[in-house]
Amino acid sequence: MKLHSIQMYPNGQLGWQSDLLTFGQNITQLFGPNGCGKTPIVQSIAYCLGYPCVFRNDIYERCGHVVLTVDTHIGRLSIKRTYSRDTDIEVTEPSGNVQRFFDEKEYSMYLFEWLGMPVSNLVTNSNKITAPYLATILPLFYLDQDDGYSEIYCPPSNFIKDQFSEMMRMIFNLPVKNSFDEKKDKIRAKERLDYLDKQVELHSRQVQAANQTATTISKTSHELSAEIKSLEEELDQLKGSGASHDDSITVLDRLISSHKTTVREISSEIAEINKRSNSIGRIISEIDTEIETLNLNEEARRVFLSFNEICSSPNCQLFSRSSDLYSKNLLYLKDQIKDLERNSEIDRIKSAHLNLQKSQLDELIASTTNARNMALEKSEISALVDAISELKNQIFELQSQRSDVEKAETLKTRHYVILAERESALNTYQSFSTDRTSIPELIRLRSDLRQYFLGWLEKLHTSNISRDITFKDEFVPILGLETISQLKGSTRIRAVLAYHAALLELIATQKKSGFQFLILDTPKQHEIHNDDLDRYLKALKKLAIDHGIQIVFSTTEYHYQGDDLDTEWNPKYLGKEQKMFLTSK
Repeated sequence: MKLHSIQMYPNGQLGWQSDLLTFGQNITQLFGPNGCGKTPIVQSIAYCLGYPCVFRNDIYERCGHVVLTVDTHIGRLSIKRTYSRDTDIEVTEPSGNVQRFFDEKEYSMYLFEWLGMPVSNLVTNSNKITAPYLATILPLFYLDQDDGYSEIYCPPSNFIKDQFSEMMRMIFNLPVKNSFDEKKDKIRAKERLDYLDKQVELHSRQVQAANQTATTISKTSHELSAEIKSLEEELDQLKGSGASHDDSITVLDRLISSHKTTVREISSEIAEINKRSNSIGRIISEIDTEIETLNLNEEARRVFLSFNEICSSPNCQLFSRSSDLYSKNLLYLKDQIKDLERNSEIDRIKSAHLNLQKSQLDELIASTTNARNMALEKSEISALVDAISELKNQIFELQSQRSDVEKAETLKTRHYVILAERESALNTYQSFSTDRTSIPELIRLRSDLRQYFLGWLEKLHTSNISRDITFKDEFVPILGLETISQLKGSTRIRAVLAYHAALLELIATQKKSGFQFLILDTPKQHEIHNDDLDRYLKALKKLAIDHGIQIVFSTTEYHYQGDDLDTEWNPKYLGKEQKMFLTSK
């Protein structure tokens, strides 16, 4: 999901409204003094997305509703929410269909499904069934100015067991930590894994068959398409008026020359394979010699052991280390031979295919040369017909090759997708029979998050905290012996900003979350130097460019200098003391 626009509408004739504000592609900056109305606009973004924001009374009294438009992979949604202490949300879908919600849970399930985010039955702190809400996941993407900078995760309520961990797992599509339907989920996970195992085997056979068909084709589908296009252009020229006898002969000469070039390339590849095979043969011979030397050394060791004067004890360990090394070296050398023999067999099969292709091309060159020589004696029309026929045959052959290559490429891509799905299914199934905190994907994500976190701490010049970062409760960072909540002042704010930027970077690189933005509502800028904020925003800008995410940043003192892909919103309506974002009709 990406943010498109927002507009606040008045409540009655004396109500307040905003302009239609369009978000920047990369960064949207709300710049203005305290009290100009930045916070109600920023809050209204999260409010439309299901976050239970609490506004000041004048917003409830003077503003009627707000409309947020967002872009999703399915299309644009228009979300209208009434300013009220109750839930009243109206969503207009791309088709024009309108959905209305009066319950946070129902709206959460709707939006999660629209964004393709899987929802599982979770467990409350009192061991009852529950589900994730938008209000429990949005604090990962929205930092409000009151509590958002005091902890790395500040939801309005914390009613789900291991709530922060469960929301992080949901974002990265990991198995839930506390499943209310564990037995049923385990059966489904096993069925899914069994199905994908069969799919992997099936696609593996299909890829192998397609590779065997396309193994002699050295060109890519793009190169073949370019060659086909060139021949089709020649064919169109011959079919057009004005083609002479010499033009027909020239076309045949070019075809012959092209075939000969291909034959030379194939011959060169065959020669390279033969050279490699000879080298492999010599290496195998050298390894055999080493193996023989090892065997002789082992025989000598056994002879020495037979002399009581040298080793009289039945448990003599004099040559035990030598024996261990012998076993390891022998196993290593034999493994090397197996690898070399396997590579040699692959080369042998490829060489056979190339020789067959070369033979077929030699026959084609001979037949085309014969047609060319005969065309010299034929009339202009007959020569033209022969040239067109040869061009069509060549185009048909190249189209057939392109079809084989494209089929192999498509099957390989699909095979990689199936393998990734199978890996995910395996992680899910294994999570039911092992410690759910030891899932390999979870460990890898934590490792990446740690590296990103360290990088963002450096960008914000956070110098007075430990870089020995570990995690408790899966994703809560421990800085040496301190948690972020133990930090004070600007150090805590820098750590929170760094963590959320690191999390956003991890989400962006993994391409997992349905939300593609980070909203920062006025951090306490007097506690952070402008140079550090500038470095932080410029790094977020690069992240936005690289991964197509958005940053919404509300500021009073620091001013970011953006480009054409950024947007700055400023208050422009005269108020009692300063310009304001909101105005009466």
